[in-house]
Amino acid sequence: MKRAPLVLATLLALAGAAFADPGADARISRFSGKPVPRFETLRWAEVNGRTGPSLDYPIAWKYNRKGLPVQVLKESGEWYRVRDPSGDEVWVHKRMLEDGNTAIVTRTAVMTSDSTKSAPGIAELGKGVQVLVTRCDGDLCEVEAAGYRGWIARSSLWGALPPETVQIATNG
Repeated sequence: MKRAPLVLATLLALAGAAFADPGADARISRFSGKPVPRFETLRWAEVNGRTGPSLDYPIAWKYNRKGLPVQVLKESGEWYRVRDPSGDEVWVHKRMLEDGNTAIVTRTAVMTSDSTKSAPGIAELGKGVQVLVTRCDGDLCEVEAAGYRGWIARSSLWGALPPETVQIATNG
């Protein structure tokens, strides 16, 4: 019975994290030494997402998109609990992920030639387009997609974290 309050608190925290700012309350994981939450990308074109943190758990999702950004929510040894751009959460082995700088366009957005408000549009990116983020400056990120390079609103991207404050923690 001593675990019931802990389990309930964990479930409430995870439910709240689904709607929270992904950069808020970042902590350093004792497993990887990296901040959690953070964004990484799928290393391979085929990655299995499991219902639990081991090969003993069934496969919940099969991802087929190398470079897809995922948000690492929790670490348990060599297994990471991640959220994909659709909001689904699964466990993947750390070998399946790598540091990356890709993002997904969340709604149709216009890419501009520079970061000024009067910059002309150079391309329209549709929802679901995967972009390479080269840098972010305030509310805008410089991205590359389909041979174009320009600026897009950070609010139109999933996978580009806002500036974050990292705190030291003792758990993953």
